[in-house]
Amino acid sequence: MNFQEIWLAPAAVQVQEIGPEWLDVVDGKDWSVASGFHRGFSSSFRVRPDRKVWFHFPFQLPAGGVVDQVSLLWETSDGAAISWVCVHHGGMHRQHVCEPNIALDGTPVPYSPPEQWREFYPSCDRRRTDLAVVPAIETSAGFQLCVQVDGPGIVRFYGAGLRYTPGS
Repeated sequence: MNFQEIWLAPAAVQVQEIGPEWLDVVDGKDWSVASGFHRGFSSSFRVRPDRKVWFHFPFQLPAGGVVDQVSLLWETSDGAAISWVCVHHGGMHRQHVCEPNIALDGTPVPYSPPEQWREFYPSCDRRRTDLAVVPAIETSAGFQLCVQVDGPGIVRFYGAGLRYTPGS
């Protein structure tokens, strides 16, 4: 097959639940309360205790192609866990790509920033998770990757991707 990987930058993420009752200050920046901290290399959020927050990555794809895998570059700390991942497509259709309420795991993707920039980077435990979309989805009216994070703790998104095969 002639597929391509399509990735979104971390700033593309949309938070479903916003406000200080859902999100707290992340990385010591008071202004990040309720909305997170978007850097060039990551988008970071601190989910409050006893909260589950949805994050959405919207993809613009031509109709008639096929998506058979989604990917996430991420990390969690301080007790947060990614507990559910699904995709929404065609307007109202939802399809699970992992079992709900089981913490997501992934392959480590280490990174060590250059010495002169280290003070601007938080500690890093990046992971990549690739999840099969079964059955594969033929694109029509929109596609988004949806990620639920259980608090308390921090989630950092470094990007979201998918494997797309154009239609003929």
